[in-house]
Amino acid sequence: MNNSDPKSRAASTVHTLNLLMNVSLVTSVFMLVIKMYALWVTRSAAILSDAAESVVHVVAVVFAAYSLRLARKHADRTHNFGYDRISFFSAGFEGAMIVLAAIFILYVAFHKFVEGPKLQELGLGTGVEALALAINAVLGFVLITIGKKDNSLIIEANGRHTLVDSITSIGVLAGLLLCLFGKNPWFDSYYFDPIFAILVAINILREGLSLVSRSYGGLMDIVSPEEEKAIEAYLSEICRDLGVKMHELRVRNSGTRYWLQLHLVFPDGFLLADAHELATEVERRVEEKWPGTMTTTHLETTSDHDKLHQHSV
Repeated sequence: MNNSDPKSRAASTVHTLNLLMNVSLVTSVFMLVIKMYALWVTRSAAILSDAAESVVHVVAVVFAAYSLRLARKHADRTHNFGYDRISFFSAGFEGAMIVLAAIFILYVAFHKFVEGPKLQELGLGTGVEALALAINAVLGFVLITIGKKDNSLIIEANGRHTLVDSITSIGVLAGLLLCLFGKNPWFDSYYFDPIFAILVAINILREGLSLVSRSYGGLMDIVSPEEEKAIEAYLSEICRDLGVKMHELRVRNSGTRYWLQLHLVFPDGFLLADAHELATEVERRVEEKWPGTMTTTHLETTSDHDKLHQHSV
C-alpha cells in the first residue's frame, strides 16, 4: 500500500481509528467490572463515583463506536453532505452523560457524608484505583493524540473522557490513601472518602460541560481561530506558488473532515480551461494535506472581482 496516496492514507487512518475504538471499548468494560467489584467490597463513595463514571463511559464508547462508523457513510439522497456531523452529536451525548453521572455522584457523596461513611477492605480498593489510573492515563493520551492528528472529534472526545477517568482515579486514590493513613484524633479519616467523591464529581462535571460546549460549537459551525489561520496560511502558500489570488475563504469542520469554500482570482483573459486546471490543483494539494477535505472553488477574473467586491472593501 502506497502511504503517499491520499486514499491509501485515508484507509490506513480508518483502520487505526477502528482499532483504537475497539481497544477503548474492551478497556472500558474491563474497568467497569473491576471497579464494580471494588465498590461491592469496600462500600466506598469515592469508588462509587469512579464506577458510576465508568458506566457512563461504557455507554458513551458504544455510542461513539456507532457514530464513528456512521460518520464514514457516503452521502445519499437524504443526507447530501454525508453523516459527518454525527461526531458532534456523539461528543454532546458523551458530555451530557458525564454531567448526569456527576450529579448522581454529588447526590450519593453528600448522602454518605451526612450519614457517616462505612468502609472496608480499602487496600483492595486502592490497588484497583492504581491499576485503573495507569491504564486509562496511557489510553486517554493515545486517543487524544491520534484523534487530533487525524481530525476525529469522536476519538478525541473519547480520549478526553478516558483521561477524565484517570483523573477521577487520582482523586479517588488520594481519598482512599488518606482514609488508610490519615488517621488523627480530631477528624474521622473515613470522611475523606465522600469529600474526595465530591471533588471528583466537580471535576468530571466541568469536563462534561466542556464536551457539551464543544458539541454545540461544532453544530453551529464554529471553527477555532487556530484552525482557520493554519488553513488560510496553507492555501495562501499554494496560491502564491500557482500565481493566483485567493479571498472569501470559509471553513467548516464537520467533525471528521474540513469543508472549504474560497474564491480564486485570475488575470483578465485567462482561459477557463487553464483556470479550472489550477483550481483542481489547489483542491488536490488541500486533499493531500488533509485527506477527505471537500474544497469548493469559485473562479473570478481581476476585473470581475473589482466590480463585484468594490463595496465590501
